[in-house]
Amino acid sequence: MKIRKIYLTGIVIISMLFNACEDPLQEQVFSFIAPENFYRTATDAEAALVGVYAGFRLIHMYDRQYMIGDMGSDDTFTGEFRGNQDRIQIDEFTVDPNNGIVRERYENAYITINRANALISRVPSIDMNPQQRDNIINQARFLRAFLYFDLVQLYGAVPLKVEETLNVNNVASPRVDVNRIYDEVIIPDLQAAENLPATQRLQGQVTNTSAKAMLARVYLTRAGNNPNSPFWALARDKALEVINSGQHRLLASYRDVFQLANQNSVEHIFSIQFSALQGVGSSFQEFFMPRGINSTTGNGNGVNEPTPDIVQAYEPNDIRFNTAFLLQLPLANGTVNNYAPRGNCQGIPSPCIPQPYIGKYLELTPPRGNLNYPIIRYSDVLLMFAEAANEAGGGPSAAAYTAINQVRNRAGLPDLTPGLSQSQFREAVRKERRVELAFEGIRRYDLVRWGTLLEVTRSHFQRFYPNLSGNVRDHHMLFPIPQREIDLNPGISLSDQNPGY
Repeated sequence: MKIRKIYLTGIVIISMLFNACEDPLQEQVFSFIAPENFYRTATDAEAALVGVYAGFRLIHMYDRQYMIGDMGSDDTFTGEFRGNQDRIQIDEFTVDPNNGIVRERYENAYITINRANALISRVPSIDMNPQQRDNIINQARFLRAFLYFDLVQLYGAVPLKVEETLNVNNVASPRVDVNRIYDEVIIPDLQAAENLPATQRLQGQVTNTSAKAMLARVYLTRAGNNPNSPFWALARDKALEVINSGQHRLLASYRDVFQLANQNSVEHIFSIQFSALQGVGSSFQEFFMPRGINSTTGNGNGVNEPTPDIVQAYEPNDIRFNTAFLLQLPLANGTVNNYAPRGNCQGIPSPCIPQPYIGKYLELTPPRGNLNYPIIRYSDVLLMFAEAANEAGGGPSAAAYTAINQVRNRAGLPDLTPGLSQSQFREAVRKERRVELAFEGIRRYDLVRWGTLLEVTRSHFQRFYPNLSGNVRDHHMLFPIPQREIDLNPGISLSDQNPGY
């Protein structure tokens, strides 16, 4: 716990230090400690790195990743609390350039990128241990790469900033081709991060396997749905490096992955760190619990609820179901609510509510949570390997079967049927990713890279919300560039907006 406290200390100080350059588009002047007066010691460099990590907890970043990665797919919807129009727009595919969630995600990504840029440019001049210096810089490069990777998946071509922004005089930045961003920043930065050590002194900091796993995801994304892409083999090989590293394994129980005692375990490769005890708790249980319920964990809002479709996606004997969904909730009055996610209360004690809610991040610690938010787990790497091996090899290899069967067996499911065709194995992997990684903010990203977002969501709406099926349009593969960016960035005009917006 002491290690974790060190890692989370100083976030308020860091946010003050970076206040003047957090929003390069906002024409305001703040009093602040000039960067040239800050980057002087190894302690300063470590503190600056904390500031980069802290950016991942800014509003509508990874405390609310579900709004970006799960809503607007077939997995979750904004449920009982529908007072926020920005969420409703994402949920119902009516997003416009003034959407606050889309804007804040974009702006806060660049705030954090600017923190990373400042560190990367200024830490080399500090007189400090060379290994410590390289470690800090390469962590910042990983985080910058991940943010740009997120931006290009969500918005397409975006401004490319690799130098520190200090004032409003250099904010004119045009949109840059996605491939250039991959080639000039995302892949080189992640390759540099492969030089990180296998373990870090502070929990939650990225390692060399974090970089390799993220590279595997980048290569999968670049492969898209092109059966002849060379990126399939690159993704397969990079995922295999993680597997062969010996640094990671599956925990024995799926439920254990989401227990506080097992945070930053051998299964967790990169997670966003949260700690209510340190004032940076997550809001998952507040947003995921039933609205109006006064439980021992606090009051819920019912903001993010599972769709009927994801409930039906689980095989009958899949033990992950009992972790993914809320089954019981102790109430503040000493009683217990029971839930039937599949809608059938037969055999379930009263009171029973025949409705699904997310139970994956439930803690009995009101109101903010301490559970980290997983970005990449080892099971994800196994499934990435299985997917890439199948595509690169023209069909599933024995190693691909072994990888996916490890994930299935832990869930209490039998091995996949041997002898599947390439297309059959592809569908099996896609189904497995959905249920294994449910509510971890990756569903929309998977659907986009497979090229199936429009087909899947249209079908989903037609089955469950037919009045919304006409909302899904071709341009929804990307979010709009925020209107505020267009208004304040001289390098982007209305004609540069993503088509359809």
